[in-house]
Amino acid sequence: MLIVLVSLSLILLLAIFILGNTLLQLSLAYRDKLREKRSGVTSKVMLLLLGATLASHRVMAEDAAPAPVQKFISGMPSDKFYALIGIVGLELLVIIALVLVIRTMVRIMSGKVEVEAVRALAPKVSFWDRFNKVVPIEKEKDIMLDHDYDGIRELDNSLPPWWKYGFYLTIVVAVVYLWYYHGGGNGPSSYDEYVAEVQKGEEVKAAYLAKTANNVDENTVQMADAAGIAAGQTIFQSTCSPCHAKDGGGGVGPNLTDEYWLHGGGLKDVFKSIKYGWADKGMKSWKDDFSPNQIAQLASYVKSLKGTHPAAPKDKQGELYIEGGAAKDSTKVVASK
Repeated sequence: MLIVLVSLSLILLLAIFILGNTLLQLSLAYRDKLREKRSGVTSKVMLLLLGATLASHRVMAEDAAPAPVQKFISGMPSDKFYALIGIVGLELLVIIALVLVIRTMVRIMSGKVEVEAVRALAPKVSFWDRFNKVVPIEKEKDIMLDHDYDGIRELDNSLPPWWKYGFYLTIVVAVVYLWYYHGGGNGPSSYDEYVAEVQKGEEVKAAYLAKTANNVDENTVQMADAAGIAAGQTIFQSTCSPCHAKDGGGGVGPNLTDEYWLHGGGLKDVFKSIKYGWADKGMKSWKDDFSPNQIAQLASYVKSLKGTHPAAPKDKQGELYIEGGAAKDSTKVVASK
């Protein structure tokens, strides 16, 4: 172990000698350069670097104090072991310092330090100014046009890059759009989108009607479809035919196939008559027997009977009703409806 540490120490000492000699040669070369061009700041830097180098050599001249108690590490006294380790570590630090000093001197002699100092003193240009290609005020004379409007001069500023790039992007998007939707036929056309929206609307409507089927009343009732009218016919045949006949021609109740009505002939009027009834005319309320949806189906079937030809139609009763609010017939027949 002793031989290894001593050998390493000697190798590092040789490296220090070589680096120190290199630094000395650089210092002599720079001294000649300073005679040609004096630089206060650079001279101070060099003095500091040389001072640091001399200090490192003074540190190398110091010896470690021996320890009072002798111990052995890897077959050698502990004080010598730690002394050699300390010397090796110190030599490494000196080598690092010399390398840094030499590197700095090379940069100084090549002029990089002065260039960086000039750059540090130069005014900072923000990212936004660079992005917009803003011309500094002191250079506006270079882009000034000959136009003069009452003493106001015009500058030939370039368009901001972000604006130009955005414009170029719109052109690219337009080309891709035309190819995708019109040229290549990959995207849906306006008509296809319309059909899809209508279909989606019908699905939403059907779902809503299915959900609110029993929320129908005399204010929201709508004419049922063919299936709803058929369901209403079934209810009519089993429940209403004893009073109005199976074909709606009337019996105890009035004729439902003509245009005369005792309590209004609109769909909402018929729905209301079925739902609440007319007790004074012998018409009971069916709201407790049928759901609102069934009453709507029944009212729709009654409205579909208009214009049919029953086998034995009963004489007209009530007032003439025409869809759209036309004038009513002045003739009114009193009947038990």
